[in-house]
Amino acid sequence: MGQTLYNCSVLTMITGNPFETYAVDYDKWFETAAGANLFQLELDCLKKAVDTKKMRWLEVGVGSGRFACALGITTGADPAPAMVKIASSRGIETITAPAEALPFNDASFDGVLISCAICFVQNPTQALVECHRVLKEGGQLVIGFIPSDSRWGEYHAQRGKEGNPFYAAARFYSSAKLRRLTERNGFICNAGYGCMLPSPDAQLDNDGLHRKAGMDKGFMVLSFYKKNI
Repeated sequence: MGQTLYNCSVLTMITGNPFETYAVDYDKWFETAAGANLFQLELDCLKKAVDTKKMRWLEVGVGSGRFACALGITTGADPAPAMVKIASSRGIETITAPAEALPFNDASFDGVLISCAICFVQNPTQALVECHRVLKEGGQLVIGFIPSDSRWGEYHAQRGKEGNPFYAAARFYSSAKLRRLTERNGFICNAGYGCMLPSPDAQLDNDGLHRKAGMDKGFMVLSFYKKNI
C-alpha cells in the first residue's frame, strides 16, 4: 500500500499561529517518508546555490532549523518562539525576530537564505530591505520557494482558500514576479535552479519510491547578489 504524499486535512482544525502551536508536529513531519523525500529534493536544489564554507550565513524564517543544519548555516531568525527553541536545539544560534526587523548589525553576513518562508512574510519589500542591510558588500541572497504557477503552488493556494491556517495568509509568487520584486530592492539575480517534485496527490510505496507518475517543477531557487543602492 502506498501513502498519500502530503495530507493537510487534519490541519484545517488548527487555530491561532500554527507555526507556534504545532511546531513539534511540523518538525516531525520531516521524519515521515513523504517529508524526508521532499526535504531531500529541496535540499539538493538549495545546495546548488548555497556554499557556506568559510562564510557566515543567516537563514531568515529558519523554522525548526532543518535546512540550516543540513547546509551548515549557524545563525537563524524566526518570529515563532517555539520554532526558535527547536532550531536552537540543533546548535543553530537562533533569535526570535520577523524578517522585516532583523536584529543584526549592517553588513554582518556573507549570505542570507530564505527557504520556504517568503510566502509567509507579511511585508516582503521590508524583508528584502533588511536582507540587503545585513549583507556585506557583494553578499549573496538565496530564496527557495514554491512557484505560484506550479501544481504545489496551486494546491497550497487552494488549501488556504479553504481555511487551512498554514496557508490562509500565504502569498505565492511566480519566479518572474519574485525576481522583479527582489531586484527592485537592491539585488541582481545571477542564477536560478529548479527541481522536480512529485505532485501533491502522488503516492509513495513503503520503500519511499514513487508509485504514481506526476512530477512537477514545484521548487525553485533564485540566487542574487547585493548591489549598492
